[in-house]
Order: sequence, then structure tokens, then C-alpha cells
Amino acid sequence: MNRTPKILIISCTFFFAFTNNAEGQFWKKIKKKAEEVVSKKTDEKIDEVLSKKEEEKKKEDQDTSKNKSPKSPKENSSETKIEDKNATEVYRNFKFIPGEKIIFLDNQKYEEVGEFPSKWDLLRGGVEIAKLGNDKVIYATSEDYNRITPLFDSPNYLSDEFTIEFDIYVNSYPKYGPSTDYNISFRKESFYIGISDIKINAGKDGISGTVKDNNKDFDFETVPVGENNSWHRISISYYKGKMKIYYDGHRISNLPNYKLPIEKFAIQMNSYEKDHKVAIKNIRIAHGGGQMYKQIISKGKYVTNGILFDSGKAVIKPQSMGIINKIVAIMQEQSDWNFEIIGHTDSDGDEKSNLELSFKRAQAVKDLIIEKGISKDRLSISGKGESEPLNKNTTELEKTTNRRVEFIKK
Repeated sequence: MNRTPKILIISCTFFFAFTNNAEGQFWKKIKKKAEEVVSKKTDEKIDEVLSKKEEEKKKEDQDTSKNKSPKSPKENSSETKIEDKNATEVYRNFKFIPGEKIIFLDNQKYEEVGEFPSKWDLLRGGVEIAKLGNDKVIYATSEDYNRITPLFDSPNYLSDEFTIEFDIYVNSYPKYGPSTDYNISFRKESFYIGISDIKINAGKDGISGTVKDNNKDFDFETVPVGENNSWHRISISYYKGKMKIYYDGHRISNLPNYKLPIEKFAIQMNSYEKDHKVAIKNIRIAHGGGQMYKQIISKGKYVTNGILFDSGKAVIKPQSMGIINKIVAIMQEQSDWNFEIIGHTDSDGDEKSNLELSFKRAQAVKDLIIEKGISKDRLSISGKGESEPLNKNTTELEKTTNRRVEFIKK
């Protein structure tokens, strides 16, 4: 039997089977590749559309946010608070109200280290701008009688209503040892060397001193120094013969009828130890102060730049408690008076951020008043940011004036 035809038939069968299978695999690959290309193109198109939609949505949100008021502090995660709880306790019952119209402000911010302070005149001794920690300060270079006076165009710049504030550096004093004096003089004409009207003595026994009035010396109430090698605030208020002096939150003198003529001011720094640091900073002189109630009655509002905050934050400084305490006392006395608290900023920085900051600061003031026992229903808040300036906002004094809080009677 001839087996060749059978072998040929079987071989052809395998050949065609293999060919058909290979061809099938080939077309499957082509089909799969085509599907992948189509799928990729489709995905790219979808991504393109989604990306375009996302960009349109982002632009829409940006446009909306420009015309939208910022979130209230309750909606914002940033918490309002008080700077330094220990210091706040010291100022808890503080009653000093700073004057509303600032006539002199010196925080040494733009001064050059090693130079004489540009806003002052030297009467005796020597002072210069120095760096103490992170602060630029007015530093005494002689041991005693370092006396300076602010530069004013008019020689008689103090009125019958004014406040003076400044920080003094208090050293660490041994049980038996020297002290540091910060003396203040008020004079109608010339300042007499060696004569001071207010003597503030920082020593081992605490803060003490005297006020001279018509050749009589009235002793201060002695109070603890507080933290050594640190800064402490001196605040003086004068209203038509009534003079009050504060060391931090403590009132150390209260004279009902101060008779010496007052038209200008000088400060003298003395040290009886060469290693002691004798310096002042953050000097503020203002007209007014203490007439909050009358202003609310006559104008329907009280405007102050005496509520101080940490820069760029809604953290209230403790020395602001005098104003807070007075507002609380008025609201307790006048139970039908309600207030809207309005925050304002200077124009440094971003407009939107300033608007949000003004809301937060108004909220911080409201929270503090509520903590003092006033119902939250009697208080509302708003923020104006930098939108209502009182001046051109170019100098440090103008910026400080614009950073204010208003209490509008409702």
C-alpha cells in the first residue's frame, strides 16, 4: 500500500491548522492593539475634558471668593487667645485707659544700632540704640543722669488729658545691692538736672518710688518686681490734675490733685551697677484717655487703638485689659446697651488676609468680654480689614492709628 498520499494529507492538515492558528493569533493581536489605542485615546480625551472642567471650576471659585466675605472666626480653625496667661493674671483688674490720639510713638523699629535715637534730644549723659535680645532699645551708656526728651515742633505738647507708656528693663537684684532708677520729669520751662517729679526704683525690695508735688514727696505702694531680667510696662494717666501711675497691672500711685505745671516730658535712666542693663522701649504718648463713657454717650461709639495684638495675629496683649475691663463695667452698669465690635487693620500685607484678620481680632475681643460675664447675645462682630483707613498708612504712627477696634452702641 502506498503511504505517501496519507502522509501528504496529514502534513497539509497540520500546515493549514498551524497557518489558521497563527493567522488567528495575529488578528487577535491586531484587534487588541487597536482596542488599546482606542481606549488610550478615549482616556486622554476624558482626562482633557475633566482637566478643562477642573480649571473652569477653579477659576469660578477664585472669582467667587473675590466677592465673598471671609469665613467668620467660628468657621476658621485658627483659635483666638490671650498672650501669656501669667501676664494676663497680673493685668486682670487693670484700669489704665490709653489716650486715643497718639502724638508720639517710638518702637525703635527703623533705628540703627549704635546711633543716637532719632526721635529724642539729649539733656545729659548718653544713650544709644542697642540690641537687647531680639529687640532694639534705647540703652543708657553712662551709669547715671542719662536724660532724654522727645522731639516736638511745639515745646508745650502735653494737654490737661494725656497718657504716657513705656517699657523698662528690670535686672536681677541681690539681697543687698544696687538698684535701677527710671525717673520722669514734667516741666513748663527748662528741665533741672537732678530734679525728677516721678522716681521709679527697681531693687531687692520690689518696685517703689515717690511722686513730688509742691515740694512734697508721696511714696508709691511697693509691689513685687515680677520677672527679673525682663521687660515691664510703666503707664501714666493724667486727667485735669488727677494722676495715676501703673507698674504692669498694679496701680502704684493715685494722686487726686497734682499741682505741678505739665507741658513737656523727660525721662532719666540711672544705674548704680555697671553690669546692669538700663534701657527703655516702646514709648507711646497720647492725648485723651479715661473718657470712654462720655464718648459713647456723645458719639454713640468708642474707638481705640489701645487694644494691642501680636503682629499678624488675633492674640491680645495683656496690657489691653484696661479697655476690656472698662467696657465690661459699662455694660454691667447699662444693661440695655449692646455693642457691635468692629476690627480694622493697616494696609500692610494682603487685602484678603487683612479682612480675615480684622474679623478674628473682633472675635477675640468679644470672647474676652464674654469671659468676663457679659452675655454673647449683647455682642456682635464685623471686620473691615484695611478698607477704612484714617490716613495714608505710610508712617509707623499712621499704621498704629489705623489698627483699631470700634465699639458701636446698639
